Amino acid sequence: MGFLNECCSIIRRSSKDMFYIYLDNDGLYYNYYDPDNRILNRDRLVNDKNLDFTKYSFSLDKNDNIYCIYFDKYLEVLECKSNSTVFTQKECITYNYKKFGLAFPHIKYIDNNAHIFYYVFSNNSSSTCALFHHYKENGYWVENKIDFVNYLVLNDFTILWNRSVPTVFYFNLVNGCEEIFASRFNLGTFTWSSPIQVTNSSENKIYLSVIRDSINFYHLSFCENIKNGYAVKYINGYLNDNKFEVNSSSYLSKPSTCMYPSIVKNENKLLVSWVDFNKLFTSSSENLGESWNEPYLDDDSIKDQFSRCSFYTNYKDDLTYNVSEVFSTINDVGILGI
Repeated sequence: MGFLNECCSIIRRSSKDMFYIYLDNDGLYYNYYDPDNRILNRDRLVNDKNLDFTKYSFSLDKNDNIYCIYFDKYLEVLECKSNSTVFTQKECITYNYKKFGLAFPHIKYIDNNAHIFYYVFSNNSSSTCALFHHYKENGYWVENKIDFVNYLVLNDFTILWNRSVPTVFYFNLVNGCEEIFASRFNLGTFTWSSPIQVTNSSENKIYLSVIRDSINFYHLSFCENIKNGYAVKYINGYLNDNKFEVNSSSYLSKPSTCMYPSIVKNENKLLVSWVDFNKLFTSSSENLGESWNEPYLDDDSIKDQFSRCSFYTNYKDDLTYNVSEVFSTINDVGILGI
């Protein structure tokens, strides 16, 4: 058994009913569970055998409406109303698919105003791309380039929301090495701030996880190359107008084959889980990241097959957890590492 390198999605509404969304050979499917965790139906959402996790994502609004964004020859947005299990088309945006490619589309509706994010690159050269944002207010679209990204995109970006204001974290190259950058949207001017460099270690990085807590304190984890391996690194701090003030920084693992760190905050406890040699490891902190316990191995990750999952929830018992991605066993949708 062990890790299956796929990305599923778990969506729980406030009534506790749940969608488990996953890729199969001929497209994107979902299982729908009632509040007692009984599966009621299985259906195909997107019929596309070439679909992969870089081509779609989901979001959940405060009213339990679910949105799916994906691209083929169009950028499509599907909606599942709060009282339904059926997805219908909400938006269809054209783009020149013969000339440009897209990666990692994201969708968010706030007060019925849409925010759409994605990487766009030329089909003739994927070594440089642009991170774009489209904002629709009162029926009108505003388009912004957040930044040019000067390397082959292997990593998704992370979007955090402070009410209706998004902040995006992403990788970009500085002197040949990946560093983390951030930019914040200004709703008054409909523009993005100049990119703020968060890290400057001059070491290659991959796989970024970021959360923001209630006091605007940011927690970041990623894998950094040291001694011919990748170690899990954690940093925290405050994002000011033009600078990220780092408060603390720690390596949570030794250099190895570490992948996909995911941060969870539950009250005053921090957890970071990651995959190493197809097994799941977790380290915890009880003092907001100042010190960390030795990583421990999740036994279920040895005997069961598991994958990473985007996690969206309005269910009250979930809301004490500040998390955007979890690890889950595949057969019974059981969350690991928490």
